[in-house]
Amino acid sequence: MPEKIVTAPLPGLVKKILVSVGQNITDKLPVLIIEAMKMENMIYGRAKGIVKEIYVKEGQKVRAGDKLITIIAAD
Repeated sequence: MPEKIVTAPLPGLVKKILVSVGQNITDKLPVLIIEAMKMENMIYGRAKGIVKEIYVKEGQKVRAGDKLITIIAAD
């Protein structure tokens, strides 16, 4: 099955991880929150499937383009 890697769209701080490994998700489900410039930004998986891996931890700083989560896409 194809994998989709969710990357950080902007630099910031991982405020909260909203999913766990093995969890079934939909494309409309937020997977984590990144705080940037005092604003919280919801990051969506944009794929229906199962969370395979989470590369970040809460409180971790990320740069734009950093890997956040891998999803095994369901067709």
